[in-house]
Amino acid sequence: MTDRMFRAGLVALAAIFTVLFGAIVVPALVDNGWDVWGGALAGFDNPFAAGYSTDVLVTWAVLALWVTFEALAKGVRHGWIALVLGIVPGVAAGLAAYLLIRMRQVEPAR
Repeated sequence: MTDRMFRAGLVALAAIFTVLFGAIVVPALVDNGWDVWGGALAGFDNPFAAGYSTDVLVTWAVLALWVTFEALAKGVRHGWIALVLGIVPGVAAGLAAYLLIRMRQVEPAR
């Protein structure tokens, strides 16, 4: 797989996730009076949802640790953008964004 194909795949997956997130979450938020806090807590309504929600939260924490480490150790800049995207729309978009940001700064293609 070439770098170009990898980048295109990351962009496509982040876009697909963002569209799906918007199609699923935004209508539910509108129906519930934009109760963002209630929506977030709904992710813990049952053990299965709680498991997935916990996975997402810990995955964001791992991404934050990675972004912080590489900012200090390798000088990767603008990782905070990925952390914001990791909150809204979600970690899938944030991780894809970080990989794209990182690819431009760490060991660029020859």
